[in-house]
Amino acid sequence: MLIKKSISKGFIRIIEIIIFSSILFVLLLPNFFYYSDVNEWSEVNNLIICNDLLYSIERNKIFEEVLNPFVKNLDIDTEHQKDLKLLKNITENVFPVFTDYEYEIKNVAPYKISIGCNCTQDQIRWLNKKILTPSYPTAEFEIEQANLNNLSSKYDLFIIFGKVNLSKQIIKSNIISMLEKGKGLVLIRNFSSEPDSFTKELFGIDFSGAGYSTNNLNFNNLSNPRTTRIAKRFVNNLIRINTSDGKTVLHIRDKNFKINATETNIGIENCTPAIIKENQSCIISGIANITLFQIDPFNMDWIKPELEEWIDIKISGTSNKRDYIFYDTFPQTVKKNNYTILSSGSKSGANARSLRKYSKSYENEPRVFWIYDYNKTKDDLNLLLKTGIIWASGEHYFVFNKKIPEKRNYCIHFYSGVGNNNIPFLVKLYFFH
Repeated sequence: MLIKKSISKGFIRIIEIIIFSSILFVLLLPNFFYYSDVNEWSEVNNLIICNDLLYSIERNKIFEEVLNPFVKNLDIDTEHQKDLKLLKNITENVFPVFTDYEYEIKNVAPYKISIGCNCTQDQIRWLNKKILTPSYPTAEFEIEQANLNNLSSKYDLFIIFGKVNLSKQIIKSNIISMLEKGKGLVLIRNFSSEPDSFTKELFGIDFSGAGYSTNNLNFNNLSNPRTTRIAKRFVNNLIRINTSDGKTVLHIRDKNFKINATETNIGIENCTPAIIKENQSCIISGIANITLFQIDPFNMDWIKPELEEWIDIKISGTSNKRDYIFYDTFPQTVKKNNYTILSSGSKSGANARSLRKYSKSYENEPRVFWIYDYNKTKDDLNLLLKTGIIWASGEHYFVFNKKIPEKRNYCIHFYSGVGNNNIPFLVKLYFFH
């Protein structure tokens, strides 16, 4: 009898739990998802599909391929198109047939970055040769001359060389318009006198008026969200070096280090161990940890002898990766502040800022980067400028460049990083009819 009563009570308890869970499911389910207005269960189903899909993509490392398309001995553009097609097919096979979609990525640089440059053709040639080389996931840079009096939103960011009065009304108005669209700015300039007020505001310039000094320059605010942890990006970006005759030179800090390269390995002067292969590292004591990312995987000089051969390397500090120290003759004219990423004592050599005031959403916060007019023969400082350009592009884009209607739903997923860089990024998957 007691057993029957216990079973009966237990059964009633189970029924109560099921009814209570059903009520909670109906009342609270919408709060677990991001959406505008879900009126039909089909949309609830799409939200479940959306979240499950982003989770599955993470587990199966599909974005590892889409966002970082390099595969040895394959054309990177062809491989990138294959990866996009795979993502397209997966998404279309999961959503109902009449549902369209788009992926928005934040905190990872796009495959291609478009640049408008207020500069000369000689400066563009220098940028193309020394700065704008592939640094996966950004494999392509497009750069054109641009006039600050007439800016186009087709560019992801704008580079400005030298002394320009950004407070001039038409220039200021154009720049603000671009910032409000999430576009970035990079300024390469020394300050021998007080800059205009808008330049000071944008780039966090506090002019002090001192002279020059030859000194170490240190990274600052390595984990500061104001600078979006730009030092992490520096140690994950690549220096491309021409090795067409099998010999070349790496110029970092105040020294040149000879490099001997073969099809399978390289040797770097004063680096231990003496010979390294791809994905191996050596240390130049007290100066840098150097990692060989890849040796020219195409190596087609036997087909076209005029083609350059090259290697890609990474550099970082010898203890903490992000403690790398630069060395240069450095203008002591800008005071260090909360946006400084490179300094000598109390003076700033580079600032990085996210300008929240020009955007209502995190995804579209414009970024600005200033660096002093450094010795452009130095590979480490060139890499810092390259990092600043990629970072200032916004690291924000839409994968398929579809037009997203106002009436749409979406879900969000946060990822810990691409490859081994541990730089978190966000994916927002929109779906609509």
